[in-house]
Amino acid sequence: MVLHNVWILMKSGICLFHKEYRSIHLDENLVSGFLSAAASFVSKLGEDRVESITMGKKKFVSISSNDLIFSICVDKEDDEKEAFEKLWEIKITFLRKYLEKVKNWNGDVSPYNEFEVDLDYIVSDKTQVSSAVKDLIKKLEIQKERILD
Repeated sequence: MVLHNVWILMKSGICLFHKEYRSIHLDENLVSGFLSAAASFVSKLGEDRVESITMGKKKFVSISSNDLIFSICVDKEDDEKEAFEKLWEIKITFLRKYLEKVKNWNGDVSPYNEFEVDLDYIVSDKTQVSSAVKDLIKKLEIQKERILD
């Protein structure tokens, strides 16, 4: 999987954290606004989430949690399941570290900058997706199949 960018944002569109890994140079606030608007639009259609948006050769994969949206940009051909697994690992690690700060957020995004160290470790090939995340994804896939049937 080729990971280009990672965004963690409030559903209001405020970018809490962004990291660029490849040559996709995008204004983090522009992308945050787009992802927030997409989530809001999908919600108004009666759906509960945006899972992925493909644009040309790139794909944005997203998951939401309460007032947050976690999103990554990967190549269109990349395995979406692998992208979701990595995204879940990012989400769980971020929430474990910053849930209280997010709940009591005062408008300062600088405390989230230190997440870069955790993210680099998650993104590196040295890590494997935890079994808890794999189990959660399996349960979500079963639930999704039941809903679609």
